[in-house]
Amino acid sequence: MILYLTYNDQPSGVYWSQVVDVVAHLNTLGGPPVKLVALVSGRGFLTTKRSIRQRSPGAWVLPMVPGMRRWRSNTTVINWAFRLLRPTGVLCRGPFATWMALRARGGGLVQRVVFDGRGAYAAEWEEYRIIDDADFIASVRPVEQEALLGSDFRIAVSNALVSHWRERYGYAGSEHGVVPCTLANGWLPVDGSSIRKNDNTVGLVYSGSSADWQSFSLLQVLLDRWLSERADLRVLFLSRNDPHIDALAQHHPGRVEVQWLDHDQVGPAMAQCDYGIMVRDSTITNQVASPTKFAEYLACGLRVITNADLGDLSVAVLEHDLGLVVRADELPQLPPATDEQRARSRAFAQAHFTKQAYRSEYLRLLDVLAGR
Repeated sequence: MILYLTYNDQPSGVYWSQVVDVVAHLNTLGGPPVKLVALVSGRGFLTTKRSIRQRSPGAWVLPMVPGMRRWRSNTTVINWAFRLLRPTGVLCRGPFATWMALRARGGGLVQRVVFDGRGAYAAEWEEYRIIDDADFIASVRPVEQEALLGSDFRIAVSNALVSHWRERYGYAGSEHGVVPCTLANGWLPVDGSSIRKNDNTVGLVYSGSSADWQSFSLLQVLLDRWLSERADLRVLFLSRNDPHIDALAQHHPGRVEVQWLDHDQVGPAMAQCDYGIMVRDSTITNQVASPTKFAEYLACGLRVITNADLGDLSVAVLEHDLGLVVRADELPQLPPATDEQRARSRAFAQAHFTKQAYRSEYLRLLDVLAGR
C-alpha cells in the first residue's frame, strides 16, 4: 500500500483537485493501492472528515495535535497510522508532512518517502507571515531543507521551483519530476461561443481568493488605469468581496461585477469573458508558483494576462501565444479573443494541464513508492 499524507490542509477546491483527484488518478494506473491519510484541525473535525470521505471514501481522516507551533507532536499520530497500514511508500504534501514521514522511515515504519513540493514553503512564510511568529517562521527553512534533501524522490510544481531548490538548498540531483497544478478530474474544456455576451465589450475575469499573494493592491492599480483608458472593458471577479474590488466598482460603476458561484457555474461564467487575470507581485512565492486558475482559464478558452516571472507560466504564455505578459507601466491593447485563440487555449489546457498528460511522471512516482 502507498499513502498520500497531508497535514493541516483543509477541504477546498485546490485540495479536491490536487490531492483527492491525484489519489483517485493514481489508483487507475495499475500499481499498488493508494490511500489518503489527512491530519486536519480538530475544529469542525467531524464536518471536515465527512467532507473528505465523501470524495475519497477510503481516506483516513485524523485529528491533528492543536496548534501549528506543536506540529512535530503529530509524529506520534503518523507512526500509529503507519504501524496499522504498513505502507511501502508515502507521498507527502509539503515539508511538515514529509519531515514526519522521514522520522517514520528512520524508525522502519515505511521504506520510501516522496516530497510533494507545491511551492516555496519557507519563502511563503517569510514573505507573507501566515503566522506572525518570528521563531516559527525561522524554523520552516531547515524543515523544508531536510524534507527536500532527505526524501527518496521529489515532485515539483514548476521548473522554477526546482531552480529555487538548487539555489537556496543546494539540491544538485535529478531524482525529481515536474507536475504543475492540473485541472480537476471531470473538468472539461468550456466552449463559450453560445453564451458569450455580444455587447461590444471586452471581458476580463479574475477567479480565486483575495489572499495576500494574489496581489490585489497591484491588480487594483492596473485595472483602474485600464478601465479609465478603455470604455469597452468590463471586469468580473469570481471571488469574495474585497476593499480593493469595492474601490474599483465605485470608481467605475456598472463595469465591475462580483459573483461567488457554485463550482459547476464557474467555468461557464469565465467562458463569457476574453481574458483571465493572473498578475502578481514579484515574490519568490509567486515566481515558483503554478496556480490552478491558469489551467482553468485556458480550459475555458480564455487568453491569460500575466506578468513576468510567474513560475513557468509567463514563458508558456509568450511561447505559445496564450495571452499577454504585461508591465506595470504599459496599457495593453486587449482586443477581443478570436475563435482561433480560444481553441488554442482549450487545446493547450488539454495537452498540458490534465492528469493524463503526466502519466509517465505518475508511473515513475508509483515505481519509486513501490520500490520497483
